[in-house]
Amino acid sequence: MAEKVMVSCQIPQDWKEKIARLAEERKKEPSLIIYEAIAQYLGENIETTDSRLNALETDVAQLGTTVNSLQQRLHTAASIMTASYAASGRPPQNLQKQEPLADEDESEDEPDEILYGFLPPEERPFS
Repeated sequence: MAEKVMVSCQIPQDWKEKIARLAEERKKEPSLIIYEAIAQYLGENIETTDSRLNALETDVAQLGTTVNSLQQRLHTAASIMTASYAASGRPPQNLQKQEPLADEDESEDEPDEILYGFLPPEERPFS
């Protein structure tokens, strides 16, 4: 690490108070708050607990956004499936119970007539 030198400057009293509050919140010395601020201004990459914490907070925020997006997609898919079920009166194809295929010998014949009794009278053919 390069040799450190002391620098000084005059700042407004309210800045000093803000630095003191930040130092207290972060449980650091005010000089470290100033050091980190100068490093950030100069574009220096110093690894501090705060910078790692900020990176983690950013990652968590991005994960939260991803989770929200996935939840919205899931909700949309569920709404579409519910609407499909309501319109057709039966669950979507992939949610219906699939009957095992029976051997030809065990299968029953289909009825020879088509039943229309469940349709409203105006929609029944041959009424």
